[in-house]
Amino acid sequence: MSVVTFYTLECVEQEDWNGADDIYITINGVRAYSTSIEKGDKRHINKSFPFSGDVATVRMYESDRLDDDDLLGEQIPLLGDGEMKFREDGAHYTLSYKLS
Repeated sequence: MSVVTFYTLECVEQEDWNGADDIYITINGVRAYSTSIEKGDKRHINKSFPFSGDVATVRMYESDRLDDDDLLGEQIPLLGDGEMKFREDGAHYTLSYKLS
């Protein structure tokens, strides 16, 4: 079993035009983390998430109450420390991680 640890999530540009983004992150389709965040905010997560299989597909979404949730991007983290960028649908997020 492998483990991905999320360290920080930074919002450079949010997807919603008014109010905070309601972000959630999935690993291989399983919801791992969620938060409410605005432009300029940084969340210190420091949590590890085990997953099965050889590859972790990490997706970030912005939750919408009236429409389908917005996919902000999909990344496959590489072994070791790194950053993932999520820049779809007008958003810009950086998620630092470690994959072991």
